[in-house]
Amino acid sequence: MRFLLNICFIATVAAVGPAVAQDAMEGEESIPAIEATAPLPGVQWPPGRVGGLSFRSGNVGFRVPGQTGWAGAEVNQPVYTGGRIRTDPRSRAEIQIGANSIDLSTGTEIEIASLTDQLTQIALSRGQIDLRLRQIGAGETLEIDFPQGGIWLLGPGTYDIDAGSGDQPPRVAVFEGSAHFVWAGGGNTLIEGGHMVVLTTADTASATLEAAAPDEFVEWSRGRDYDETRLAAPYYISPRMTGFAELDAAGIWKISSEYGPVWFPTDSVEWAPYRFGHWSWMGPWGWTWIDDQPWGFAPSHYGRWALIDEHWAWVPGGFVAHPLYAPSVVAFIGTPGIGLSSQEGAAVAWFPLAPGEAYWPSYTRDVNYVRSLNLGNVRDVEAIGMQADGEPPLEVFNGDFANRQLASVIPRSVFINGRPVAPARVTLPAQRLQNAPVLMGSPQIAPASAQPVARAAPTTAPVSRVAVRLSQKVGAKPVRTASLQPHGHGQPMIIRGAHLHAPSYAGQPRGRQLIVLNLAHSPHGGAGKAKRR
Repeated sequence: MRFLLNICFIATVAAVGPAVAQDAMEGEESIPAIEATAPLPGVQWPPGRVGGLSFRSGNVGFRVPGQTGWAGAEVNQPVYTGGRIRTDPRSRAEIQIGANSIDLSTGTEIEIASLTDQLTQIALSRGQIDLRLRQIGAGETLEIDFPQGGIWLLGPGTYDIDAGSGDQPPRVAVFEGSAHFVWAGGGNTLIEGGHMVVLTTADTASATLEAAAPDEFVEWSRGRDYDETRLAAPYYISPRMTGFAELDAAGIWKISSEYGPVWFPTDSVEWAPYRFGHWSWMGPWGWTWIDDQPWGFAPSHYGRWALIDEHWAWVPGGFVAHPLYAPSVVAFIGTPGIGLSSQEGAAVAWFPLAPGEAYWPSYTRDVNYVRSLNLGNVRDVEAIGMQADGEPPLEVFNGDFANRQLASVIPRSVFINGRPVAPARVTLPAQRLQNAPVLMGSPQIAPASAQPVARAAPTTAPVSRVAVRLSQKVGAKPVRTASLQPHGHGQPMIIRGAHLHAPSYAGQPRGRQLIVLNLAHSPHGGAGKAKRR
């Protein structure tokens, strides 16, 4: 049975900009859920070391942690602990993890069992992989497990592991470097460069040591190698940053008197960051940017962007040996869970953060993690602090954002369904973008059902319709009706002072403002009419 619960919230807001919810859509019939909640505070940080799919030929599948279904993988797909990647019988792929690369042959499936600064562990279920190991961190362990045993890579080099199939016996080849191989039959051996161990298919307890002989797949992998000594990027950014090797061929490095090392992509004049690609939901972080450009991984997940002499420049910031991955270094514009209104209907807008502007993700409240994310890009990360309620200080939302007027705006349906951004862009007046509230880290909008979600969303809370009125001494003037849906039990919708903006017709504020929220909800998801009190 449907019922209405009328609640009148009366809040006194001191010196807040005139009234509320400029960007709430009035009378919407379809109201999306607030974003499925990525893990909020916890002892363990979200993955800080992340690889990326740098090459794909044919059908390549990706399975996110905690899911049973497979989705099509795409170039610049983030690869992190718990993820699985597979190629079909006619496909190949390459994953980059910092300076290291892993090539997958046809009919291969692997799981990233662990990817941290201390341990890289890969489980090879079937097929063949080739590893080009250029860098191993101090105290880092690299382990490859497959059905017949385990391999520990002992130094930089090139390695090939074939799980075997049919008449092809399992083998471990070391072309450069050295590895310790322990197989299921109980044997173990040290494999030096130029040798390989071949296991008999009938009895894995026996193995032969032979000269390493490259096959066609190994030759193909070597053809994809690059000479890191000829790259400029490692002089400016850490080789632990996934995607750095793609930058030299796609742009030029310069030294800016204001920002230090900067990188200019040699792309068309119409190009802009976070505009040519699409958004995808990734469980550990939420909304994640997937760039169309093969070089787009590093500039999308690290550093900042600045407009220098009317050209976009990527500013990696100060050198950080172990940079932390971010899903996208942007800020969103609009009302939480709603976005912006436009002539085309509901819209979502965002802009790239500029040098010196702090990135405040919504998927964590760990202040040490937030400080680590901003290392090299914010002058004094120790000054970054949370309020007592675990939220960023309101000054962050009211900052002068350098790139706000250069925001990309698209229909919400395009955003939540992961469709290409560039052809769907809409235009909003500059004043509209300037006056709308800023959301740090996430628009708080859930993905469509077609988007893969790594973790189940919390139980949907009743839809609520909020009537917002502005009062100046006497009488309350209706401003907007906003359709909101809270996070769920114990996770209320948060409307901060920085989000309280009003259209010009509401008048200018004088002294203290009285905000009256009349809220009605139904347990069946329908919005009832609010009764004024």
